[in-house]
Amino acid sequence: MANQPSRRTTLKAGFLGLAGLALPDWLRLSRAGDKAASTADAVLFLNLAGGPAHLDTLDMKPEASAETRGEFKSIDSSLPGLLCCEHLPKIAQMADQFTILRGIGHSAGSHPLGQSYISTGNRPSPAVMYPSLGSVVAKELPGFDDLPPYIAIPQTEWNAGYMGDGFAPFKTNAVPTPGKPFAVRGISLAEGLTVEKVNRREALLKDINTKFRELEKDSQLVEAFDTFGQQAYSMITSKRTQTAFDVSQEPESIQKLFGANELEQSLLLATRLIEKGVSFVTVTNQGWDTHLDNFVGHRRLMPPLDSGLTAAVTALKEKGLLERTLVVAMGEFGRTPKINQNVGRDHYPAANWCVLAGGGVRKAQLIGATDKDGVRPTDDTSIKPDDIGASIFHALGIDHHMEYLTRTGRPAMLIPHGTPIDGLFS
Repeated sequence: MANQPSRRTTLKAGFLGLAGLALPDWLRLSRAGDKAASTADAVLFLNLAGGPAHLDTLDMKPEASAETRGEFKSIDSSLPGLLCCEHLPKIAQMADQFTILRGIGHSAGSHPLGQSYISTGNRPSPAVMYPSLGSVVAKELPGFDDLPPYIAIPQTEWNAGYMGDGFAPFKTNAVPTPGKPFAVRGISLAEGLTVEKVNRREALLKDINTKFRELEKDSQLVEAFDTFGQQAYSMITSKRTQTAFDVSQEPESIQKLFGANELEQSLLLATRLIEKGVSFVTVTNQGWDTHLDNFVGHRRLMPPLDSGLTAAVTALKEKGLLERTLVVAMGEFGRTPKINQNVGRDHYPAANWCVLAGGGVRKAQLIGATDKDGVRPTDDTSIKPDDIGASIFHALGIDHHMEYLTRTGRPAMLIPHGTPIDGLFS
């Protein structure tokens, strides 16, 4: 059952409604419940899969040698001390609305391991399959019965780990196209299918599931089937869900913030889903694995990132949601300071950056740094993905030391080695 607002919260919302409470305010109340310590109720995580080159984006080193600094020029930003790439002018202009972490370091040098690390806040281990951050949020802040609490646009490799497939992300498998209807498989009714037919099928499915569970009482897969079956039924028969994915219903003032490319349309959908009550949305932006032609690749990838990230923050602010929505943007690692013989940069987990906004994050901060060539953090102890994961949970009012039992009965803390980043939140 979804996490329902407390009676006290409901009464408060009722009184505020009489005073003209807006929908975003009600959604914040209904999702927040009585978690007074939280600074956020939702997360938008922009996953820059493949790993942007830190030296070519938000950790520029204009005084370094040519084989390190690369082809791009740096520009000043509204955040003192931050030089941005010339291809990120909108981020540079809005930088004083963000906190930027630099000098994030770890040693997981492959894409699967790096993605596992940033998605869970735990260094990958063969002993424990940790759940992704969104899966934990789906468990702790499930939201509404007829809308998945954890949605991935369009896909993701992030998974539920020991928490079970019932808390895996719902994948849209597609992104909106401006001017065209956007249908999500599993939500939109197929031609000729009515709600009455869906109800009959649901009754039959319940009978089958009952028999199935009698045979496999401890099966994680059966639990997942049951969870997704109930969720699918609720979504297909819910008018709210049918409209939640329809970005054409967004006000023109919001739509025009976003370009027609896949990343920006994905971020437009993400902001709409958060407004409708989804607690955790990931948007995966592929292509940053630039072993070859790093500068060609980054010239192509940075403009949509520049426009999309700033548009998402602006849209959330205009919707009245930014204050309680934590926006996070990062990849699994940076890329080598030295340019290789293919004019590319290779995997480099020793240095990375992360942009954060909203959700109680203090504005206009630079936390962490790398040395003059971008090789390593300047501090003895760099920021770890564990600390970022712990900070996300802290914002949501979730104890990152909370223990769950794995399927083998082993107790496991959510993020045992992380610490919320000092000074990150107001």
